[in-house]
Amino acid sequence: MMFKRIMVPVDGSKGAIKALDKAVALQRLTGAELYLLCVFKHHSLLEASLSMIRPEKLDIPDDALKEYATEIAVQAKAHAAELGVPADRVRAFVKGGRPSRTIVRFARKRDCDLIVIGAQGTNGDKGLLLGSVSQRVAGSAHCPTLVV
Repeated sequence: MMFKRIMVPVDGSKGAIKALDKAVALQRLTGAELYLLCVFKHHSLLEASLSMIRPEKLDIPDDALKEYATEIAVQAKAHAAELGVPADRVRAFVKGGRPSRTIVRFARKRDCDLIVIGAQGTNGDKGLLLGSVSQRVAGSAHCPTLVV
């Protein structure tokens, strides 16, 4: 099977880098486009309303998270380029939301035919064989999911 669009969720973790390395190897075999996605969790408005001191702007935490996610996505794109992926074959995206749901929706919307995801991300519990995000993605994605 030839892959046209391979999606890699990235979060700066070692697991995500391993997944990206595997996706790059597949990209080099197939010439597929690589779609790198970093998902950040929205700052809860409920949390903000419960805090003792109300921030004047509720979008500050989201901006900071988005900025951090953008940095991760840019670094992942640079890593793919260092490994020889042509610039026109790799794209980086940042989205806010619940990680597993956002990853699955993005992959479907962008018509990706493979998701390559790290077994454990930044919030990975070493006791689990499979991280909860990768498990949920593998269970609900419309396309094959390679857990690295």
